[in-house]
Amino acid sequence: MVVHAKTRIASIIREKPQAIEVIASLAPPLEKLKNPLLRKMFASRVTVADAAAMGGCTIEAFRDALEKMGFQWMEQEMQPETQTSDQPDWLTHADASQIETMDVRQSLQQGKDPLQDILKAYENIQPGAILCIINSFEPVPLIQLLGKKGARSYTLEKASDLFYTYFQKPTTDEAFRVNEDDEAPAVIYCNQQKWEALLQQYPESKRRFLDVRALEMPQPMQTILAALPELAPGQALLVQHKRVPVYLLEELHDAHYRTYIYKTSETEVWLLIVQIAENG
Repeated sequence: MVVHAKTRIASIIREKPQAIEVIASLAPPLEKLKNPLLRKMFASRVTVADAAAMGGCTIEAFRDALEKMGFQWMEQEMQPETQTSDQPDWLTHADASQIETMDVRQSLQQGKDPLQDILKAYENIQPGAILCIINSFEPVPLIQLLGKKGARSYTLEKASDLFYTYFQKPTTDEAFRVNEDDEAPAVIYCNQQKWEALLQQYPESKRRFLDVRALEMPQPMQTILAALPELAPGQALLVQHKRVPVYLLEELHDAHYRTYIYKTSETEVWLLIVQIAENG
């Protein structure tokens, strides 16, 4: 397999699963690859260059390690801006008045989570209209999240750190067809009575507690994902958070977890995460 600085880590692991241990050994921050849930979140959206930056090591270190495993390294120069010929018709023929643009790069640089603002902006646009998110990376979890709401998406890479991702909101009929196929809910919002009943079902002896309110992004998500595989059978994870962690919920949906949410205020949210069978 030919690899380069922009090859996704997930592609490398699919080709040779033993790459997990090799990459994890390059730097302590990359050891998260050994955790299946963290690996799922990390590998699908991160390139070799991204991983090197996150790990504080060089691309050359990755190249040497991958070549020893039999991968063929190719030096890749920066590609010119993606041509628009592969754009979908719904974007190519869209009127400028139909496109709402939102640049979230500054929010991310300030350590703020723009997800709630993105979701609010998406809910406010009309069916058939388009929301364009400008970001420094391809927002794979957001694409998956809005895709489950029926949104079409297209990402245009203008530079290595500049991505325009377009989401077209479905019409009412399209949204209905998507919702018809929904599985049993992976996220359930609770009132006080329901929440108290859950805590009786999972008393202290059957749950583990985490308080992630003081942690900076993305540490809350990483801490929770790292704790879940350590739960004993029948044990739940009780989490005290300062917001509804939408990206985390998307990851847990695919990993067969159900999350109960009890929101006591705008800055305090409780989560109870339990594992469910793969057939729901």
